[in-house]
Amino acid sequence: MLTKFWENLTTQEVSKLSRNTIIIVPFSAIEQHGPHLPLNTDKIILDRIIERFCKKYKQSKDFVILPNLCIGSSSEHNNFEGTLNVDSIDYINFCLNYLESIFSKKFKKFLFLNSHGGQTSHIEIIAKELKNKYKYSKIVKANYFKFDGYNKIISKNELEHGYHGGEFETSLMLYLSKELVRNKKITKHKISPDSKINNIIGFEKNVKLQWSSEDINKRGIIGNPVNATSKKGEKITNIAVLTIKKIVKELKLF
Repeated sequence: MLTKFWENLTTQEVSKLSRNTIIIVPFSAIEQHGPHLPLNTDKIILDRIIERFCKKYKQSKDFVILPNLCIGSSSEHNNFEGTLNVDSIDYINFCLNYLESIFSKKFKKFLFLNSHGGQTSHIEIIAKELKNKYKYSKIVKANYFKFDGYNKIISKNELEHGYHGGEFETSLMLYLSKELVRNKKITKHKISPDSKINNIIGFEKNVKLQWSSEDINKRGIIGNPVNATSKKGEKITNIAVLTIKKIVKELKLF
């Protein structure tokens, strides 16, 4: 197979794919990430991680990558210019209709790989409904930013409470696409107040208050990017690539 990417295959090549081929479905978003990161941060990070994964395992015939679904559900960032958002119900219905065109061709194994925290619940519903209709399917849902091992690179507090435009994502962008980072606009910002409040209710606690990003920070950043480095981004990327490999290996055996 000359390519790992679905859109680069011919219709005949797709027809010859084993129905046990793992179909990797990338989900991302185009939304504000503060004054120092571009709108396509989620998309770039996921695309570049996938590119490195494909390059490292280019001999494998176990997987194919679908196009990145980069227009997502980003209503929590709607008050910021540039954010592209689809209503949650419409987004779920679109994804179901789109993915059924592949599920209906009897492909059995799917990895839903997501880079946007604001649509994790949507992907849960999408997977649940598809599994209900296509009983034979094996669907794995993974958020790259939740992979194990990042706590060796980013502090626990920042990792848990700096989840939008902070040290984690800024480090990745400095490594994966440094030309798009506005370095002079990297300034100190606060992590989520959840880190200091002992209330049961929080923005990202088990009991959650529904929020828009400006409720946490008027500039749209949740986290402190000042300690971000390209080296940290490289280490995070390596963990993500290795974890995706492990997921594919395990899913292959299902």
